[in-house]
Amino acid sequence: MTELNKLIKKGESKTIEFKETLSEGNNIAKTIIAFSNMAGGKIVIGVEDKSGKIIGIDDDQALDFPDKLSNIVHDKCHPFILPEIYLEYIDEKKILVVEIFPGAFKPYYLKQKGKKEGTYIRVGATNKPADMEMIMELERQKRNISFDEELDYELNEDSLDMERLKTDFRELTGKEMSSNDLLNLKILKKEHDKIHPTIGGLLLAGKTGYLEYARVKCARFKGNNMDEFIDQKEFSGPLYHQVEEAMKFAQVYIAKSGKVVGLRRIDRYEVPLDVIREALVNAVVHRDYSITGSDIKFAIFDDRIEITSPGALPRSLEIEDIIAGRSEIRNKVIARFFKEIEFIEQWGNGIRKILRLLKESGLKEPLFRESGLFFKIIIYKKTTTIIDKDNAKETTKETTEKTTIETNGVTIKETPKDITVNDLETFKIAEKTTKETNGNTTKEINGTTMKTTMKTTMETTTKTTMKTTMEIHHKLLEVIKKNPTISLPELATRMHLTKDGTWYHLKILKKEGTLKRVGPAKGGNWIINKEP
Repeated sequence: MTELNKLIKKGESKTIEFKETLSEGNNIAKTIIAFSNMAGGKIVIGVEDKSGKIIGIDDDQALDFPDKLSNIVHDKCHPFILPEIYLEYIDEKKILVVEIFPGAFKPYYLKQKGKKEGTYIRVGATNKPADMEMIMELERQKRNISFDEELDYELNEDSLDMERLKTDFRELTGKEMSSNDLLNLKILKKEHDKIHPTIGGLLLAGKTGYLEYARVKCARFKGNNMDEFIDQKEFSGPLYHQVEEAMKFAQVYIAKSGKVVGLRRIDRYEVPLDVIREALVNAVVHRDYSITGSDIKFAIFDDRIEITSPGALPRSLEIEDIIAGRSEIRNKVIARFFKEIEFIEQWGNGIRKILRLLKESGLKEPLFRESGLFFKIIIYKKTTTIIDKDNAKETTKETTEKTTIETNGVTIKETPKDITVNDLETFKIAEKTTKETNGNTTKEINGTTMKTTMKTTMETTTKTTMKTTMEIHHKLLEVIKKNPTISLPELATRMHLTKDGTWYHLKILKKEGTLKRVGPAKGGNWIINKEP
């Protein structure tokens, strides 16, 4: 099967369009213009546009169509476009291919309508009129600069409070940021002996009120639709802070389990936090900030997580390309800064890292969806089949427990939501505990009797958890008493816990009034209200 035949079988897309015959008028000119303005593409004549069935063209059409196409391009398109026109044979039928390449003199438009009304872009498998924002983006592409490299000429270097950016940069990298660094990173740019901030610099510095739509909106919905939400927050300010704040939201609403070995607690989230972080970083770094009024949406449902960002994939990229590790940087200033602060490891690695971590966690592959001028990633939580006790039907429900404790090699679920058919660990625990305690509680599922000792298990788990938690809290307070200014990373190291695990216990102590934090994250100190 030829490469073209494979493309035809996939159907029309943002880089291929079918025509049964050569149509007159502006329709084919619009497609040629849209392909030139975007990633390029092929118009295949001799294929039914709805079914993709190859019907071919006759000999007269094969001789006549190339000249007609050349005239259409010359008469209707501006600036000049030079497509490649050639014949191919599929199943002994002639088809005519018009191959259009991404143009260097964008925007391209219909002569009779002019640039403002006659510029077209390819969105999915259709041609759409470009608005002024898109026309300006096409102009930037001609000049080979990104939107975030544009200057705001109304502001100067004194318009930005760079101290916060410099302080954060020092804390994140251990390096000082000089005035030359600001210029090298294109946070500031010099033009005609004057220094102005770039749009990327303004977004990174978090200038108050600047591009107010450049934010992340977070929501935890009840169930699997948007009918009712449990909580919602939105974050603005420096872009890297938006990622951190959204991650805090995720830590609250993405369920976790854990196991305690000695004094050490190891937490495991139902979706790895690194997956969420990579997806959020990708959204913040690669979204199209030139699209006004649209922000990043971070939605958590019972069964999935969705992150939607404004802007389709850049020009020549398809979903298959990003899965393979191809990358095209839309925001050069933002991407470069995120690389410096190590929010990005290496170009093109984010999506592959997400796929790898999900596979290692036993979760299904995410869904990538390009819809109009938006890009969405859907990350599925772990699901399992359960029994509907009333109707004896199998349904699907997330397998989320509040806490999992491992004691003497046996996993005990503290608050299981449901008895699950596929939750083998629960059944193994139930059987093991039954043999050891001679419990007499019985539950019947689909005719299979399984002995459980849920009450005994819950009592054992609660006692173990309380004892271990008290030990951790006692040690935390002892460490803090010796060094009240200790930072969270240092505290986590001393406790042999993760930062998330340490923060989990600190929040408990703060909530119960035992511990108090005074001052900023750096330079503040802890106050113990009760002695350990």
